[in-house]
Amino acid sequence: MTKNPGTSPLRIKFLSYLGKYGTIIALGAMILCFSILLPPFRSPENLINLLGQMTLLSIFAAGMTCCLKMGDFDLSIGAIAAITGIVVSNLLLADYSMHVAIGLGLLIGIVCGLVNGFSVAYLELSAFVCTLATMSIILGGAMVITKGSSLWNLPLAFAFIGRGDFLGIPNRFIIMIVLLTVLALFHGYTPTGRRMEAIGGNQDASRMSGIDVRFHRLLGFILSGFCSSIAGVVLTSAVMSANATQGTTYLLDAFGACFIGAATVRIGQFHIWGTLVGVMIVVVAINGLIIMMVPGFYTSMIQGVILFLAILLSSTGTRLLRK
Repeated sequence: MTKNPGTSPLRIKFLSYLGKYGTIIALGAMILCFSILLPPFRSPENLINLLGQMTLLSIFAAGMTCCLKMGDFDLSIGAIAAITGIVVSNLLLADYSMHVAIGLGLLIGIVCGLVNGFSVAYLELSAFVCTLATMSIILGGAMVITKGSSLWNLPLAFAFIGRGDFLGIPNRFIIMIVLLTVLALFHGYTPTGRRMEAIGGNQDASRMSGIDVRFHRLLGFILSGFCSSIAGVVLTSAVMSANATQGTTYLLDAFGACFIGAATVRIGQFHIWGTLVGVMIVVVAINGLIIMMVPGFYTSMIQGVILFLAILLSSTGTRLLRK
């Protein structure tokens, strides 16, 4: 009797390799095609532009990864970034020092994450509904504070965070790399981070093994809020203004990047470096479309397609791995 070719070791090895590294291969192919077909894409100016575009989305997506890896959602990341930018801007305009303004802005993100985490983990509310409500409350509060207008005329020194550079490398890109490295080390090499990984695998089993699931879910939302507030500070510094809707457009792309990351190397698991690969795919795709002068409404449609394909890749990869 002949063996089923669908279960041959070579086929299994090929599918496993493709499942783990398919997104990285796709990213490399995309960069190669754009570099050949679009000369402006490979220019040094566009490279710096890509690094800047990656920064904010990576910070948002890294925070969301902290929740998704335990099976939770945080829809309030854009709203937290917006309120952080508004608080920091108001304090700077009131002649508070930059350190105080940024510190209080980051504290806003931590408090928002604490509220989300307590509501979901301890009050057992739906993460989707709870963070959707939080998003609405925060955006409403931001509109009340700003009266629907933007805040301008921020101190020029504040632009150093979002517009400055070190040896030609944007400061915000350096902030992103430091933050992602710290989070990756935290999740991979600390007991708390490893417990969060275990909770993502099976909450019931983690609870039975003595892990305080509620505390770790709370911590995930706090990290998400903190990352969102960092993104809010960097974004406000980059554009030197703040308004109530600033940052809300990153939600869809952050979801797409996270789910692409869950189909990278560690199939079915959300992790920081996979999320970074997802961010690069999203940013490179959008950047290429902009260079080709594709209308904005097509870009939004393609972003939705990327999110759909990301979820499909993640779920398909998980099923193949189980088989």
